[in-house]
Amino acid sequence: MGACSAHEPEGASKIVSKLLEIRHLSKTFPGQMALDGLDLSIDAGRTHAVVGQNGSGKSTLIKILAGYHQPDPGSFAELAGRPLRLGDGHAAYEGGIRIVHQDLGLVDGLDAVENISMAVGYTTRRFGRINWRADRTRAADGLASLGFDDIDVTVPVGRLAPSQRTAVAVARALHRWEEDAHLLVLDEPTASLPGQDVERLFSAIRILKSRGVAILYVSHHLGEVFEIAQDVTVIRDGTRVGTKEVTELDHDSLIEMMIGHRLERAVHSSSAVTHLEPRLVVTGLTSATVHGVDFSVQPGEVVGIAGITGSGRESIVPLITGQRPSDLGNVFVDGRSIANYSPVEAIAAGMAFVPAERATNGVLPLMSVAQNMTIADVGRHWRKGRLRHDEEDAECRELIDSLNIKTAGTTIPIAALSGGNQQKVLFGRSLRLAPTVLVLDEPTSGIDVHAKEEILRLIDEAAQEHAAVLVASTDTDELVQVSHRILVFVDGRIAHELSGAAMTAENVERAQLGNAKVTTG
Repeated sequence: MGACSAHEPEGASKIVSKLLEIRHLSKTFPGQMALDGLDLSIDAGRTHAVVGQNGSGKSTLIKILAGYHQPDPGSFAELAGRPLRLGDGHAAYEGGIRIVHQDLGLVDGLDAVENISMAVGYTTRRFGRINWRADRTRAADGLASLGFDDIDVTVPVGRLAPSQRTAVAVARALHRWEEDAHLLVLDEPTASLPGQDVERLFSAIRILKSRGVAILYVSHHLGEVFEIAQDVTVIRDGTRVGTKEVTELDHDSLIEMMIGHRLERAVHSSSAVTHLEPRLVVTGLTSATVHGVDFSVQPGEVVGIAGITGSGRESIVPLITGQRPSDLGNVFVDGRSIANYSPVEAIAAGMAFVPAERATNGVLPLMSVAQNMTIADVGRHWRKGRLRHDEEDAECRELIDSLNIKTAGTTIPIAALSGGNQQKVLFGRSLRLAPTVLVLDEPTSGIDVHAKEEILRLIDEAAQEHAAVLVASTDTDELVQVSHRILVFVDGRIAHELSGAAMTAENVERAQLGNAKVTTG
């Protein structure tokens, strides 16, 4: 079926049926009430977005639906008119709830056939032999029903495009959806998807809606809410602030519901000191994915790096910061050449960086907030052969206050913090080095709108202190907001440089697709 408008219900009239009804859902952890009497109602054949800041209770809601957490006594739910035992994953699955988590849960070394079959069961012949032909057909048909008939189901999923990987996870979740599945829960499904891949996912969602499947859509990207959802519920501090149809809201009013007051937007106020020597200079940078790249960043300048997945954009920060070795080229910080593949030397020269994958390459989850913040330079608190923890703690408390980090203390494990607060700890780690060059990879990925604005404010403040700032991101609106110039990568090279009036989100999107008509004035 064709795609329907995000703001129009399917069918000739707005007759909807309640699919999932949750009442008085509460969940208490030691010292914290994650959910407090939450009510939620989802209609069949519609996309219902759930939004809120990090720590608002969205993840707890999903984990209760998945059976990972047990709710407090007194919670009640019905699914398709029948009682649903919350906190029971088997009951949720049998009732028709399917969940696709943000990390997808795929095995990269296996193909789509095996990733799907491992979850739903292998088709067997006589004597228990696997019928691979039937399983390949099942996988291909399931993906084609979502509009992804271009996927080679025999290729390891680690080699697929991000949207194709997401489609495999959705197809796996919706196996035999005609008989069993009523509600599909998508948790941050576009967190790592570039623009054109997001639209492919949205097309699949519209197909599912047209077949009567309800979608519970959790995302920090509010633009997606307005594009794909019909209803939106806002959660704040574990309670439901309200549920409205998307047509009743605009971007600012939705943000106000989320944070409880009008958002004071970060104002991009810094300007580059163009008469001084560049602080970051990159010449001839070459690897398997980038080819002879040259650029520089002035003091006080924020330069954005844009490009679709595979363009080379995702390789720039690891190559510059020494996280990944380059084949050729040079990187200079204030005229000092940085050895290839040496993060230690990059930091010693005055560079600080925040990596893209916070969970795997940034935070040390079992270590404390203070240890995560000071790990890059513990020497300043080293006295007579021992670490002065009182000094370390005092410095961290000052950073926590200045960065508005929400934490119960400096000694708790960083894993206990929300994603946005973990990201601000990583910023604190970098900013306490007083860097002359700050390099950021997907700095606001997976964090809420309020935390995002605070991160963008910190970027601007670093530039005002005359640091040279490089920001690589798949969020084009974010790049336009924070950058003085944007370098757009296509096929491993800088295809466009956008600045001034030409630096719009629409121009960035066009340039990423290799559109030669982009105006670069």
